[in-house]
Amino acid sequence: MCGCAVTLIFAIIILNGNYLGADDSIEFQNKLPAKLIWAVEGDHVELPCDVTPPRPTDSVSMVLWFKDDSGIPLYSLDARGGVLNNSVHAALVNDLGKKSFFLVGDGHQRARLKIANVTFNDQGVFRCRVDFANSPTRNYRVNLTLVEQPTNPVIYDAQGKEVTGIGGPFLEGYDLFLSCQVAGGRPKPSVTWWRDGQLLDGVVDSPIVNGASGKFTVNQLFVGSVTRALWGAKLECRAQAGPLGKPVVREVPLDIYLKPAVVKIVLDTEVIYAGRPVGARCETWGSSPAARIVWMLDGNLIRDPSIVSTQRSNSTVSKLALVVGREDDAKELTCRAENPRFPGGVLEHQKVLRVSYAPVVLAHMAKGYDPETLREGDDLKLVCEVDSNPRPDTITWYHDEALIEHNVTGGTLVASETLTLRSLTLAHSGEYICVASNAVGEGRSHPVLIHMKYAPRCREGYEVREVGALRQESLSLRCEVEAVPGDTVRFSWTFNGTLGDVLPLPGTKARNKGLTSTFEYTVKAESDFGTLACWASNSVGRQRRPCLFNVVPAKKPEPPLDCSLRNESSALEVNCVPGSDGGLRQHFVLEVRGASGSSTGLHTPQNDQGVVGEAPPICEARNQRPFFQLHCLEAGFEYTMSVFAVNEKGRSDPVLLENVRIAGPPPDRTEKSKIYNNDEPLEVITSKSAAYSVVLVVALIGGAALVLVGIGIMIGLVICRRRNSPPPSPGPDDFTTPTYVPAQRIEPRVKYSSDRRRSYRTSLFLEESRHEPDLLQQVELDLHS
Repeated sequence: MCGCAVTLIFAIIILNGNYLGADDSIEFQNKLPAKLIWAVEGDHVELPCDVTPPRPTDSVSMVLWFKDDSGIPLYSLDARGGVLNNSVHAALVNDLGKKSFFLVGDGHQRARLKIANVTFNDQGVFRCRVDFANSPTRNYRVNLTLVEQPTNPVIYDAQGKEVTGIGGPFLEGYDLFLSCQVAGGRPKPSVTWWRDGQLLDGVVDSPIVNGASGKFTVNQLFVGSVTRALWGAKLECRAQAGPLGKPVVREVPLDIYLKPAVVKIVLDTEVIYAGRPVGARCETWGSSPAARIVWMLDGNLIRDPSIVSTQRSNSTVSKLALVVGREDDAKELTCRAENPRFPGGVLEHQKVLRVSYAPVVLAHMAKGYDPETLREGDDLKLVCEVDSNPRPDTITWYHDEALIEHNVTGGTLVASETLTLRSLTLAHSGEYICVASNAVGEGRSHPVLIHMKYAPRCREGYEVREVGALRQESLSLRCEVEAVPGDTVRFSWTFNGTLGDVLPLPGTKARNKGLTSTFEYTVKAESDFGTLACWASNSVGRQRRPCLFNVVPAKKPEPPLDCSLRNESSALEVNCVPGSDGGLRQHFVLEVRGASGSSTGLHTPQNDQGVVGEAPPICEARNQRPFFQLHCLEAGFEYTMSVFAVNEKGRSDPVLLENVRIAGPPPDRTEKSKIYNNDEPLEVITSKSAAYSVVLVVALIGGAALVLVGIGIMIGLVICRRRNSPPPSPGPDDFTTPTYVPAQRIEPRVKYSSDRRRSYRTSLFLEESRHEPDLLQQVELDLHS
């Protein structure tokens, strides 16, 4: 019944065009203003229509809704029954009509047509016609427009290249440019840039294409200087078509290259010693990607395989075992952190090295001194240059390894770094070194050799020499001097005779060679004895004191000195010190005789005065030096030895070695033995028959003495003279020939006595004589079977 009524109403409206009235023409309807209603596809939309009567007494009789130019209403409300809320609702049977419904609401101004799940086919211009009972019809136009979403944003970089993933890379401190572009969209979309929910750029830059706005909507993001805050950030480009449009978002992560923010050098110790390794560590962070660390010393790259670097996301640590020397003191150690992907992304840290090292010392002559021109009497100044850290605590000077002390009186002035020598002498020659020390160690300089030029002077031991000469003897006088320089030395000779005149000697008799001059001199007369002087000169000057040769008449030599005994395994050694040779060549003689009064059983010849006569020696040795090795002594006997010097003038007084006893039994027989010395062996006859022959000769000499009365008287006078004078030292006349006692030789053994002090020398005992202090030590060898 209701459906028939709706159909009847639409039929009446269609058939009766006049019912619409003149104001329902198409032209009139199009001139009415239309209210724009935006909707999103799928949303529920309400189209308003004011049904308030112009007069309070009036009422609504009919409400009709038309779409676009259609003359058939899509929805109607019949209120001719009198009450609007009880009106009859009618809608065309189609998609739009099925989902439309007119809502009156509480008030007439809130009346609206609600359309559910609108689609793009539902959009258009809707007209609401309201018929009143007594007032003219009223029309309202509503433009239903659905929002069109723009396309997904497309992002481009400054070079116009599309950014499909991560944006960048961008460099810290440089510009950042990104362009976000969308197409379509209704209403015109807004394109904005966001970061972490905060708007960065909301200005839309619409490109102009061919003089008209294009279909694209663009927002260009520009950052004048990229900061570290953008590192790791994500930017969003949002495009939204009107308030009802849903934002279309494109997220762009940023790739930011950062310069190193911090770089720092850390040393394991503050005190650095030369030659000792020190650990150095360089730390840097803030670089993206992680920085590369480079070590430099004084601007030079350090290439060391021991460098170890560890990298993390934005930090790097590098370790270096640094070994420096004294030449590296005050140099800068640089750690440079470089971002390999950031041109110019470099940060450096410098540390000045303070290297401690032992002194390095250089000694040299002060300026103005020339080592080639130094002479005796000059002054000299030496300088010690010290390079050390810390500064030296002490500086000392040494001369030939002897410490030099400050001595103003002696002309030695030691300052902190200088050494001054006043009035040089030859004693100042030698090597000088400077030694400096500090807390690290000690340094020694290379030696400075000081040698000075000086006039000739006699070589030590050649200053004054006494030369004995015979008449008509030619002497070869050798003069030796010392001088610098020595290649230009010239010699001259003078003679000072007994008359006191100093006369030059002819140079033809001198042979000069280097620092030596040999002068041939012959003593012809008594006046030729005197003093010869040897003078030398060089480029420095003339010799101040000549070398003197006192030519005196030759005389007998002096006795040897300090004779001592020493027993070897095969011989008895006698060793003396030569005395004065009397001016002539001398040699030495040792004679061995039997000891006087010894219990050997041998008889010693005597004269009628009871004086022992001189017996021939048992054995005799000669040598150029007073050194003898005796093989002729037999065990069991005591011997007396005499040593004397002999030259052409005669022989010296003897030096006696008395009571020399060889311990042990005598051998059976020895035909012959030899005495060995440094020059040549001398044979000594020591057989038993030789001993008896000696006794016979002594007896014959004694008999001859008794016969010759005159000779006896002379001997008596001599004896009387000797008794009135002090007793002389024992001479060769005290010797007697020992009796041969055969015995077997055995090794002697040490024998100690409480009443005498003895010293042992390889089986020999030397004893001081308490009663005869002038005699040499007594030697006793004890025989033990």
